[in-house]
Amino acid sequence: MGLFETSLRFAIQLIPLSRKKRENKSYKGFIFDLDGVLVDSSRIHHDGWRKVLRQFGKDLDFQFFKREMFGKRGPESLAVIFGEAKFTPQEAKEISDRVDRNFVDTVADSGEPIKGAIEFVRRLHDSGNRIALATSAPRPNVDAFLDAFSLRGIFDAEVCGDDVRDGKPDPEVFLKAASMLCVEPGECVVFEDSLPGVTAAKAAGISCVAVLTTTTREYLKQADFFINDFLDESLSKVVEEKSRVQSQKQREKV
Repeated sequence: MGLFETSLRFAIQLIPLSRKKRENKSYKGFIFDLDGVLVDSSRIHHDGWRKVLRQFGKDLDFQFFKREMFGKRGPESLAVIFGEAKFTPQEAKEISDRVDRNFVDTVADSGEPIKGAIEFVRRLHDSGNRIALATSAPRPNVDAFLDAFSLRGIFDAEVCGDDVRDGKPDPEVFLKAASMLCVEPGECVVFEDSLPGVTAAKAAGISCVAVLTTTTREYLKQADFFINDFLDESLSKVVEEKSRVQSQKQREKV
């Protein structure tokens, strides 16, 4: 039986790779970041930023972009390059919108799903699990992604950068997603690929799976578990047979 077939029957259970013993825990809510977790969009966003920054006489190193900007909202990324005082909030938004339009225009043709991600999300949905999308991206980007990969109606909750006051590493986006799922934060798990995202998940009191698509395990060492993608064989270590959980609950009722 392959990993995907196993996932159809199984409910996820995270077992942190640590010498410290922890109680095994079944999760009721599954929260996914978008960029770098569900779709490999780093080149798309990097290209969008480079086009805009050329107008200011600047270029942008790809590794710097992934390390310092990926996972942040547009105005916050802009501040990384120019500092907080360079642009008014309205100017920063207008510049960020131009970058985001590049994603909207190209994700359907240039966006590549992270290996196994779309299938994994669909299987969680089809198995009756509660799942949410929680991203720093603005609503037009979310809509373009959902349409490009035919995921309309798959997520029980969607929270984007437009829905929160503070972006990652503030935990607001994940706390709101958990609330919309009607699940306590401690009963959720977040899939993230960036340091701001992992930091936000831990600040929210939510377990975190680091998806190592944009950076290294060492850089995301705060996370509880690590996978390279959703075809990673180690993903089998984070699943527990659903029937076993149900049988245990039945025994507890007796």
